[in-house]
Amino acid sequence: IYFLLLLFGFYIQYISSQPCPNDCSSHGRCLKPSRVCDCHEGYTGGDCSELLCPIGPAWSDMATGVDQAHNPAECSNMGICDRLTGICSCGLGFSGKACERKDCPNSCSNVGNCQSMRYYAQTKDPGLGTVYKYTEPWDADMIYGCNCDEGFYGAACNLRECPTGDDPLTGVGTATATNPTQLNTIQRVSCKAGKGTFTLSFRGKTTKRIPYNAKPADLQAALDGLPTIGAGNTKIAMAGSQACLDSSTSWTVEFLQAFGTLPLLVPDSKLLGFNDALNQPSLAVALQTPGTKEDLPCSNRGMCDAATGICTCSTNFDTSNGYNQPGDRGDCGYATQNIAECPGAVACSAHGQCSSNPTYVCSCSAGWTGADCSFRSCPTDVSWFTLPADNDIAHITEQVECGDMGNCDRITGFCNCFTGFTGTTCNRMVCPGSPTECSSHGRCLDMMTLAALATDNGDLAGYTYGAIPNNPLTWDAEMVRGCLCDEGFQGYDCSLFTCPSGDDPLSRFQADEQQVIKCTSSTSSGSLVFTFREQTGITIGALTSLADVKAMLEAIPTVGKVIVELLDETQPDTLCTTTDTEGVLVTFLTTHGDLPLLRVTSVGIDSVVVEEVQPGTKENIVCSGRGKCDTSTGVCQCYSGFSSSDGMGGAGTLADCGYVEPIIPLSVA
Repeated sequence: IYFLLLLFGFYIQYISSQPCPNDCSSHGRCLKPSRVCDCHEGYTGGDCSELLCPIGPAWSDMATGVDQAHNPAECSNMGICDRLTGICSCGLGFSGKACERKDCPNSCSNVGNCQSMRYYAQTKDPGLGTVYKYTEPWDADMIYGCNCDEGFYGAACNLRECPTGDDPLTGVGTATATNPTQLNTIQRVSCKAGKGTFTLSFRGKTTKRIPYNAKPADLQAALDGLPTIGAGNTKIAMAGSQACLDSSTSWTVEFLQAFGTLPLLVPDSKLLGFNDALNQPSLAVALQTPGTKEDLPCSNRGMCDAATGICTCSTNFDTSNGYNQPGDRGDCGYATQNIAECPGAVACSAHGQCSSNPTYVCSCSAGWTGADCSFRSCPTDVSWFTLPADNDIAHITEQVECGDMGNCDRITGFCNCFTGFTGTTCNRMVCPGSPTECSSHGRCLDMMTLAALATDNGDLAGYTYGAIPNNPLTWDAEMVRGCLCDEGFQGYDCSLFTCPSGDDPLSRFQADEQQVIKCTSSTSSGSLVFTFREQTGITIGALTSLADVKAMLEAIPTVGKVIVELLDETQPDTLCTTTDTEGVLVTFLTTHGDLPLLRVTSVGIDSVVVEEVQPGTKENIVCSGRGKCDTSTGVCQCYSGFSSSDGMGGAGTLADCGYVEPIIPLSVA
């Protein structure tokens, strides 16, 4: 015995004296006596030979609490980490160091800027109202979309805008309730100042500096110089002598060629002032007369060819000057003859109602659009990329064709979704994987469903995501989807194999999980069903022997090997007793870590409880921390001196690198 103890002590001393695997690859320090590598920042693996990849908010994941998702993950859970380089290989349509950005469709067709939701929110024209921030929601710096150049539109900026204008047959003649007189937009500018200059901006373009004492001609010239207005397209009306006065004055700007609802002129008064310190300058713009004229493609009297941006006017309509006279707007706003019928081969192409005299406007039936109702409309949904409706609120109320993530086929009325999106309204993300979603090794589920399946230490956690309607922080609950991989597979697209996990065989002074079952049945009858980590065993009776309890538990796939024994050996060899006892002790031998309690449901049993008496402290780590996982095969490549174990430190078939190979002394001749 002494010799064996001496040999064992020598063996432990020998093992402890050996270097860490691969000397931690020079990327970590070796901790003794455990021979565990403490890797330097940026490195991982049992021998610190593998590189970590950048981390970003997960595009999809399982919630870690109620409405708590998109947690930090390598490659944002939208790519695979190359452990040799530390570089993410992103899924199709995603980019960034951590795959944290959704690419813009078709690179905005090279006629737009690809911008994040956060940045895009800041580009709103202040003349259209409050510029809201978008910084808190998870997608603020992740979802990118196209901010198209002037003259282009569509989610990919691949469509050309046609000239817009006023419908020449509406708002003219005798005003009625159904056809009221229409007006141009008039804005009033009020200014109080005694010196300095100011500017006015319209649709993102700013005038040259205007003197405080500018005359009407000076103001007119300043506005004429704006490319978003153009020469002769506004009319200044001033009652006073100049733009600003000490006692305040005002003047109006009437828009003659820009129709519909217009943004306000945006004033900048920073360089206005007074010759004394008693007065404060002011410059403000307000809407005096709302514009009630239409501003419709082709003046609603022709069809827009979005491929060319050219209007094909309906019969007896032509390009106008904006006032039902010949002109060069290209908008079909000039009626060349008296109109007595609605457009279309038959009125409104038989897909709408004609308003008849004097407007002859088509009101299209559901599913149809266009001046003559000959184009199909597509289904609508909330937008993937849009200006916020309030601070940090988007993707909630707006309704746009194809969700701004596809093109509408005007012939069929179907959405042609961009790569990575699907659904009748392009309202769902496609799950990654090849040749099918999740590589045929998992299920493609939305964030709401993933949350419902989230587990805490193997048991369903009861989390929800997006259960509260219209929560701006969980807008994506049914739109963003991700893979829930089948057992044995992992990765954002379920294309990688998992490797066996186990206890580090060199860690010491650790305990197996132990739980006590206390069951009382005064009639010695009744039945019980045990569940562990969502796997359920067969029904057993109150007087089931401990050997059969052991067999039942070990038949549950998540349990592994156990010892089932009486705490009081004087008690009957049954699970339940007629009186209170110390109970039955279950020791988990091959399933490691601090485990959840066995759950039990019973029928006809007086009482049954399960208590933890010893939390498990052994590790449950990939390849037992003593090998490298080959995710292409799911096989552990064990470090020298380690091999497959039985989960309890001995040799076995688990292929987990959890067995320390014995030292075989050389024989002496």
